[in-house]
Amino acid sequence: MIHSTWARKLQSFMLIISSFVIIAQSDVPRPRGVSLSKASLFSPTKDFTCFDGTVTIPFSYVNDDYCDCFDGSDEPGTSACLNGVFHCTNAGHKAQNIPSSRVNDGICDCCDGTDEYAVPDICTNTCEELGREARAEAIRLAELHKAGSHLRLDLIEKGNQRRSEMAEQLSQLEKDKIEAEKIKFEKEALKNELENKENEALKVYREADEQKRQRKAAQEREDILKETAEHFERYDSNSDGILTIDEVKVVNVFDKNKDGQVDEEEIQYFFGENESVDKDVFASTTWPLLKPLLMMEQGMFKPAQDAHDEEDQDAEAEDPASDLDSEDLGGDNENLDVDLPVDNQEQELEQEHTTPYDAETQKLVDEATEARRQLTDAERTVREIESNIRNIKENLDKDYGLQQEFATLDGQCLEYEDKEYVYKLCLFQKVTQKSKNGGSDVGLGNWGEWAGTDNKYSVMKYTNGVGCWNGPNRMTTVDIQCGLETKLLSVTEPYRCEYKIDLSTPAACDDSNSSQQQSHDEL
Repeated sequence: MIHSTWARKLQSFMLIISSFVIIAQSDVPRPRGVSLSKASLFSPTKDFTCFDGTVTIPFSYVNDDYCDCFDGSDEPGTSACLNGVFHCTNAGHKAQNIPSSRVNDGICDCCDGTDEYAVPDICTNTCEELGREARAEAIRLAELHKAGSHLRLDLIEKGNQRRSEMAEQLSQLEKDKIEAEKIKFEKEALKNELENKENEALKVYREADEQKRQRKAAQEREDILKETAEHFERYDSNSDGILTIDEVKVVNVFDKNKDGQVDEEEIQYFFGENESVDKDVFASTTWPLLKPLLMMEQGMFKPAQDAHDEEDQDAEAEDPASDLDSEDLGGDNENLDVDLPVDNQEQELEQEHTTPYDAETQKLVDEATEARRQLTDAERTVREIESNIRNIKENLDKDYGLQQEFATLDGQCLEYEDKEYVYKLCLFQKVTQKSKNGGSDVGLGNWGEWAGTDNKYSVMKYTNGVGCWNGPNRMTTVDIQCGLETKLLSVTEPYRCEYKIDLSTPAACDDSNSSQQQSHDEL
């Protein structure tokens, strides 16, 4: 136990010495793996308290390759703690923090090689070279943002102008709607007034037409009754007023399938469960089924070619002509009354109207017709104005950036082609994909929201696209970067049914962001 304690103390002493070797280059002494901002937390003259405040240990335990703190803060320069953090100073380039588990793992994570101090020659310090490249890239981006910012200002001006114009249009449309609704109300009142006069004037003609229709219907019912009675008497061979099965078995017309005999199935078709029928039942039930067969024999109509079963034959039998409706073939006048739907009845009255209107009535009909047309036009105008109001309100509610820099891009469609597909992004609307071999467009998402983390307006999300086979609905993420023109740079599918588009546009060029990025280099 004593030997182990002294061994640890000796090891701690050696590690402390080694940990301060590389720090000698800095004005502020600090253990290996500690950033300059946290140097004050590591004072060799006092005990060290873990960052989470749970444990205080002798300073000699810092970087002794033994994890004493639960948060790993006592081992910034070793790999003893899995949750520790090692700070790479990277003089000449950007400083960085890496998991302390990567310390002395044989891989150079820090460009200055400080994370692999166990084997000093394993890493080459590339910070100066990387720093030069990074600064050159930063300068390029700064120049790009500076050039693009002028274009962005133009987009901002146009975006705000567009918003102002839409607000003015909305205000004018609201006024137009009030006026259009007033006109609609007036047209509707005029239409109602003229229709009342029209109806009053046409009442005489409609009554005359109705009387004519009733006379015609009565005559048709009389003809039907006469025809029905004649055939009943013809088949009622003993003239007893009852038509029996034996009497119809000798009548060829009851032989539906023309096989030379009237069988039980055919008897049931015409008689149902009855053994016999009287004149009234014959008129209401049997005759509507029988007359089409007679008409077929006489060549008055032909059934459909594909009507081979009884259901099709029944349908034909029930609809050979309008005067064969079963309600028209009742045995008495009550059964023969037909109640047509109002619309059909009015249509029939119009069709049967043959008496010319007098000049005054015709004038009223023409005026009422014109009033109806004008009301229809007024209603259409109101609907169109309401639709335009909705569209403008939707656009005014859209988030086009802090300064409306993306406003003029709304509806602009851009395309990108790869070996198989043509991708089309209509900004603030939708994303589609189409095969070069043909076929229809496949929706990859509809405009959803801004989804950037540090900068909200750096990422667009388009969701609820067409569903994948046995998968979710397609969606697309659009990463936006500064560019001197608005165009698609690439389209990929990193995950199934999830697409990623890289878009460049001057709307994303803000030179204030690029200048801030340059300030993070540790020179």
